[in-house]
Amino acid sequence: MAGLEFSVPYNNDPGTLAELLKLKELNGNRIREVYLSGPQSFSASGRIVEKMDEAKFVSIMDKVHAENVRVDLVMNPTCEGLEWYKEEEIKAKIGFLSRMHKDHGLEAVTIANPIFIERVKDALPDIEIGASVLGDIDSTQRAVIYEKMGTKVVTPDVDCNRDLEQLKKMKQATKMEFKLMVNDGCLYKCPFRRFHFNYISHKSKELGSVEDDRFFAHCAHLLSGDHSQLLKSGWIRPEDLEKYGEISNYFKIVGRTRPKSAVIRATKAYMNQRWDGDMLDILSSSLNRYALAVGACLDNPSLGKRNFFEKITSCNHHCLDCSYCSALAKDLVKLQVPTRGKLEDLGLTHLINEFERRGKPLK
Repeated sequence: MAGLEFSVPYNNDPGTLAELLKLKELNGNRIREVYLSGPQSFSASGRIVEKMDEAKFVSIMDKVHAENVRVDLVMNPTCEGLEWYKEEEIKAKIGFLSRMHKDHGLEAVTIANPIFIERVKDALPDIEIGASVLGDIDSTQRAVIYEKMGTKVVTPDVDCNRDLEQLKKMKQATKMEFKLMVNDGCLYKCPFRRFHFNYISHKSKELGSVEDDRFFAHCAHLLSGDHSQLLKSGWIRPEDLEKYGEISNYFKIVGRTRPKSAVIRATKAYMNQRWDGDMLDILSSSLNRYALAVGACLDNPSLGKRNFFEKITSCNHHCLDCSYCSALAKDLVKLQVPTRGKLEDLGLTHLINEFERRGKPLK
């Protein structure tokens, strides 16, 4: 099998970008692209990041291109209000895209809204259009429609990640390339997800305080009462990537709002196709936030010993008739466990040295 390819995040930290580009080839695998948000004046996004202007965006793109790595501009809000559909707004977005594509070599753009996908395809037929995971593409029906609108690459709904038969059906019904998101840490079939991303889409353009984001607290409350949810989420273990060979060898790592330590740790783990530590330390979103708050730990090597992949990819999701995830969570999920990753991400690196001084090395 040819080496795996990865789409990795820019988290608005030049130091992180420099480290990522040093990892562009690792373990026979390679980074195909770096993805990032563009100027908020042209588009919202599925993540709230620091303010970006056009000159800064071009500067970042030039650094990535200098290493022969592609750039993917993420313009994937799920809502921007009524202004979103005004013709002048659409023309401004396409005008910006055209400048970046024609004048600066932007190779790809990721979009959630199929109406905008069609407009971009008509205006810029040579740019690679990717359908965002926020398009909720979870069926052959949706995959076929997105392809007709102009999509060349699709990131399916993460809730499909463990349904190999569904992914194969979607793959067989289209000519699109599949880019699977591997370390998203949202709840399986999260009831808050659509509403949360509508909120984020608005806030990502307006910027300002995010103290009123209540969604993560609701997820944390559910997780605290049911640790089986940590296992039911749609993440993929680094060791299992090649098992998706009939579907794709192209994978996306989440991390645009994560610190350098988290982005580099996850990238190395997935490119090496091995992670000997806490699985929660390489995830993002709600599961990682919960883990950082309570010191939750899920030993990844132990999952491999329990035939985790084989079990969860043959699951019928009749949870009331099955206790596998609950029993596994009871056995493997530990709380108040300090790990190297958690201390790094919390900015408590001085405690790592203290543990090691006491002869208690951390994973």
